[in-house]
Order: sequence, then C-alpha cells, then structure tokens
Amino acid sequence: MKITLEPIAAVRPSTYNPRSADPARLDIIELSLRKLGFIAPIFADTDGEILSGHQRHLVAHRMGATHVPVFRTKALDLDQRKALNIVFNRATNDFDFHHTPGKVTRDLESLDLTKLAEGIPDKPVGSDGFLRCLKPAEVAVKDLCKVNSGRWLQYARNLANTLHRQGILMPLVCREDLTVINGIGRLEMLAEKGAAFAPVVFVTDREAEFARAMMNLLSMDFDIHTRYADMLRFNSFRRARRVRRELGNGFIFATHGAKPCKTFDIAKPADRARWIKEHGSTILDFGAGHLTETFLLRQAGIDCTPFEPYRLGPGGINKAEGVELTRAFLAEVAAGKDWTSIFIASVLNSVPFREDREHIACICAALCRPFTKVYACASSAGESGWRQVNGKAFMNESNAGNIAFRLDYEPGIRIGDFQDKPKVQKYHTEKEFRELFGPFFRSVKVDDFSNNINAACASARPVDPARLRAAIQFEFDLPYPDGSRMDLVKCAMDSFSQRLQTPLTK
Repeated sequence: MKITLEPIAAVRPSTYNPRSADPARLDIIELSLRKLGFIAPIFADTDGEILSGHQRHLVAHRMGATHVPVFRTKALDLDQRKALNIVFNRATNDFDFHHTPGKVTRDLESLDLTKLAEGIPDKPVGSDGFLRCLKPAEVAVKDLCKVNSGRWLQYARNLANTLHRQGILMPLVCREDLTVINGIGRLEMLAEKGAAFAPVVFVTDREAEFARAMMNLLSMDFDIHTRYADMLRFNSFRRARRVRRELGNGFIFATHGAKPCKTFDIAKPADRARWIKEHGSTILDFGAGHLTETFLLRQAGIDCTPFEPYRLGPGGINKAEGVELTRAFLAEVAAGKDWTSIFIASVLNSVPFREDREHIACICAALCRPFTKVYACASSAGESGWRQVNGKAFMNESNAGNIAFRLDYEPGIRIGDFQDKPKVQKYHTEKEFRELFGPFFRSVKVDDFSNNINAACASARPVDPARLRAAIQFEFDLPYPDGSRMDLVKCAMDSFSQRLQTPLTK
C-alpha cells in the first residue's frame, strides 16, 4: 500500500461525513495521537476529499501538524464516496454484526483511558513516531495467521473485502509477537486471497491495550439519519427485480393466514371470491413497487389503483414514471374514488423514519370512507435480517458477505448494501404497529406470523387538517437521486381539498 506524507491542507473534510464528534471525544483523539501518533493514515480520494480520518485531521491541525500521512483512493463518484464513508466508519474497528455505536461508546466509557496511557511517551508532532504508519512493515500472512488462528470475525472480513474491491487496504496494527490489535478481518481477507504479505504497524506491549481501545472502541456517534436523510429515503426503496406470479403476504394475510403465498391464486374463482368478500373490488395499492399486485388484481377483474413515487426502471428510479403514476393517483383522489381496501404492503420496512411512516398512515386514513379498511404488512423483529445484525441469525452462503449493521436513532433499524448504495430497513413490533395506526383508526387488529407484522385497520378517525397538510407536504415532495424533488404538493393539496370538501391550503 502506498502512503505518502502530504501537507495537511492537501486534504479536506467531506460535507456529508455521518459521524458527529463532541469536544470530549476529540480530546480522546488528541490523547491517542499524542501517545500513539498516526497508526492509520487519512484516506482521501484523488481530489483530496477525506473518506476516513476527519476527526484525526481536525485534531492534528489543532495540535500544530503541518503534514499528515495520506492514502489516496482511485477516483470515485459521490454515491461511492458516501457509501465508502460509512464502510470506513465500521471497518476502522474490529466490529461484529451486533456492535452499534452506542454499545462501543459504552465499552469505551468503562475504561480508564488515562491509566491505559500512563507510561507511554508522547510522540512529538511531525516526528517518525507521530507518523509511524508512513512505512508499514511487510509481514508474511502465514506467520500472522499462525499467531492469530481462531480469532476470525467474518463480519470484519466482509468490511475489509468491501474496501479492497475499491483498491483500499488499511494496515494491520500488531504487537511485536504478531498478535493483531486491530485488523483481524483484514488479515482473514488477505489470507483468503492468497496474499503473501500484509502491511503492519507495530506497537509496543506498553502501547497495545491503549491502541486496542483507540482503534476498536473509539467510534464517533453516527449522524446518518440527518446527514443522509434524503438519500436514505430513496435508496431504501430499491427493490430487487424478483418475478412473482402470486400476491404477496401483505395482500392475503387476512384471508390466507400464515399459509404460503404460492398456495393462493387470485385467478381461481374460489380464492378470488373469498378475497373480494374480505377486501372488496376497488383497491388502492399504496407503494406499489413493481406493480406486481396491481397487475395480478387487474387481471382478476379487480379495480386497482397503484401509487408508487419511486418507480424502478432498468437504470434505477425512474422519476418520470413515478410522477406520472402519482398524477394519475391524485386524479382519482380528486374525483372522490371510493376504495374498499387500501394496502400498504412491503412499504413500511423501506421507510427509514418514524415521522415519515406516520405521514403515510395519516394520508391513508384521509382516503378512507366509513367502509374502507387499511391492511398493512412489514417484516418483524423476528426476521433473519434483523436477527443477523444482533448476532442471532445463522450464517449461510447467501448472507456470508453481509456488512449490514444496526443504527441507534430508533429501534429496529438496520443499514446495509454499502457495495451499492446505503439502504435502511426498519423491522417492526406489534406494539409499534398499534402505536403507528392507533391515532388514525378506531379499530386496529395486529398479529405477528411468518416473520411479518400485519395490521387490519377500520373506522378511520377524522384527520386534523394541519396534520394532513404536513403529511401531504412530505409525501408529494419526495427527494430523487438527481437532487430534484417530486414537486406535486400543490396538486396534492388541491386533490385532497376537493375530495374532503375542506380547503387544505392556507
């Protein structure tokens, strides 16, 4: 790996770094640099934008450093840089699936860092000891594996592999006896790739425990939910292009229970009659995805209106199609169409924020007539995707490369898919579904089966106009990857005002 000494002004912080740092944490970083120096370099792209090392860059500057060690990546587009920024924030530490920023912070706070740092001499700013990662040693991988056998962390290996695909390799930090202090995942990754040597920065026995704490537990608090809010909103609605020939669980749980979806066929007269008896024949598919259910219901002679602002095409989200579908939906809203059932299926898992989910519940309630029922379905906290990031799911070939992890800004939140674009998934509990729909419906029946939380809601409560205005302003001005927004708020306000015979615009 090539690490060069560069002027501190040659690299600059990114504007989207999702970590936040309080003054006390920056003081810890200063203690780390003073006692250990730069064990790892600052990672920046070809234009000098920092991908990892924002806080060390800041602290080094205030310590009076004029030069810092830098590893330059290849040229990366904005989405790649944002994704790698999050990966770095995990890969710097020897994390496992279940480690969250909150847990790591608590582990760090349990240590007496001053005591751990006692007896370690200061490294003068600019000295070889301060810049110790500039010339890492090349150590035989087989020798490192022999000493560290049995300590492997597959999750840490996955993170290292994700960086390696972009040509990025962080040095290992080891004692003189080759015990890895930080970088066990990188070592496993190099061994699997058949690498002969690994870059190693050595620390003394006296420095080892302090270095372990600084490299593995000094994790800034993530601020992804505010820094990346809009990106998470549209990224989380990227759906796999699966070809299904049957209705999904969200459309059949009320009539088919926990039985497999493939055993229900809406095209069969008996199944169709049973379904219509429960749901009626005029349907709103709220968050229609690939329109699979819309097409299946229409083929069965059932009137189904799709609403899907994030319509996917071959190249990703197709805003033009999404806006066209939204305009058609709003035309039916304005015309006063009476939907017998509204389905919110496979949507709420992809909505990253509670307030956004409340907006959806509010809008659906406002669309209800006295006879309309709302059926919602979302993955539960018992689903394997959530159990995995809690260290409780069986590892198999399909998820062996996963680098998802939990976020702390609300319960049940997992973020993953860094190889492409960061995507949030929300896993629900029965209590959360009751709290979500209870303010908008007098009857909310919730159950949990097949790793799904299901709700059947009836008797919509009157919606407060101010609350509905806020929901419309959110839902009909959604962000898109190109930086634009839906810009249909006025159209939506007019449509809902006409439907409800209540002026919503001020």
